[in-house]
Amino acid sequence: MTPELQEREARNRYGFHIICSRGYSGSSAPGILSFYHLWLPDRIKTFRFDIVFWNMELYNIPIMNIQNLRIFAIVAKLENVTKTAELMHLSQSAVSKHILALEEEFDVRLFDRLGKKLVLNDAGRRFLLSCERILGETDALAKDLKAVSSGKDNMVRICAMNIDSRLFSCMSIFKNAYSEVEFRIDTLDEKAPLPDINEFDLVICPDEIRFRKYKGYDFYPEKYCFVVGKDSPLAERVSVPVRMMDGLSFVFLRSGTGYEYPFHVCLAQNVRMEHIHCVDSREHHLQLIASGIAAGFVPEGSAWMYKNDKRVRLLYLTDDRFSRPMKVCFKREKHLSEMAGAFMEHFLEYYQLRKEQIQS
Repeated sequence: MTPELQEREARNRYGFHIICSRGYSGSSAPGILSFYHLWLPDRIKTFRFDIVFWNMELYNIPIMNIQNLRIFAIVAKLENVTKTAELMHLSQSAVSKHILALEEEFDVRLFDRLGKKLVLNDAGRRFLLSCERILGETDALAKDLKAVSSGKDNMVRICAMNIDSRLFSCMSIFKNAYSEVEFRIDTLDEKAPLPDINEFDLVICPDEIRFRKYKGYDFYPEKYCFVVGKDSPLAERVSVPVRMMDGLSFVFLRSGTGYEYPFHVCLAQNVRMEHIHCVDSREHHLQLIASGIAAGFVPEGSAWMYKNDKRVRLLYLTDDRFSRPMKVCFKREKHLSEMAGAFMEHFLEYYQLRKEQIQS
C-alpha cells in the first residue's frame, strides 16, 4: 500500500492524523508519544501512525515575522527609511530588507516610492490596519504572560457602556496611590453578545433584564441631556418635553451593531424624526450638533465636552424615560489580582458602596 493510501485509511478509520510543518525538529515527539500511550484506546494503538509533514509553502501561506510588522508600521508612520533606521537602531539596508521581505511574502507592493518618501498605497493602508491590530494583541499577550509568570499583574480591566466623568477622577486618585497601575477600558456594546465577566475586573452596565446574569451594586442612574446648536429655536429653553422634539433632525451615537439608548426611547415615544444621522465618536456627534445639522443626546457624565463648547446648548429632559439605572459588577474577589482587588476597595469607598449592598 502506498503512503498516500495508508494515510487515507488511517484518517478514515480513526478520524485523525498528526500534521507538522516542515520545520518540525523532533522536540514535539515526547508530547506525541504521551498522547499515544495515555489517551488512545488499546484497540487503536495497534495501528501504525505516521507524522504527516505539511509543506506550508505548497499552500502559499505566509509565515509573518513580528519584527517585519513592527518595522513596517513605523515606516508607514514616518514615511522615511532613514528616520525609521535611526529610531530602531538599524541600518537603512536592514530596514529596506524587512519591508522587501513583507512585500515578497505577500506578493504585493505596500508602498509607492516618491523620492525619499515611502507612501502607503491602497494595499499598504489595508495591511496597516491589520498590522496594528496584530501588534496590539501581540504586545498585550506578552504583557499578560509576563504578569502571569512574575505573579504581578498591574492591569485593571474595565468594560463600560458610558463612563461617568467621576470614574476618571476615581481612577486618577487610585493612580496617585498606585503609580504602577495600568488601565484598560473597553466599550460595552449592548447589542453584541454579553462579554465574559472573567475577562474584566469591572463591568458597568444597565440594570436591565438582558444583564441580569451579572450580580453587582446599584450604581448611578444614567441621565441624558438634550443637545442643540446655539441657533436652534430651543436654545433659549432650560428643559424640553418630548412633544417639542417632533420634526427635528437627530444624530445618534452608534455603538457596534446598534444605536444608543435614547434612539429607542424616541421610537417608543413615537417622536417624528425628520432625519437620522449616525456617528461612531463623541467628537463627530458634537460637530454635527454644533454645525446645526441635528440635535442629539448625551449622558450627563459625558457632557463635559459639550458644556465647554459655546456652539451648543444643553437642555434637561422632562421625561424620566431618558434615564436608565446602572450597576457595577466585579469579578469574584478570589479571581481578582492584587492590584484589581485594591482598586475594587478604592472604588467602593469612593462611591460609598458597601459589600453587603450587592444584588442578590
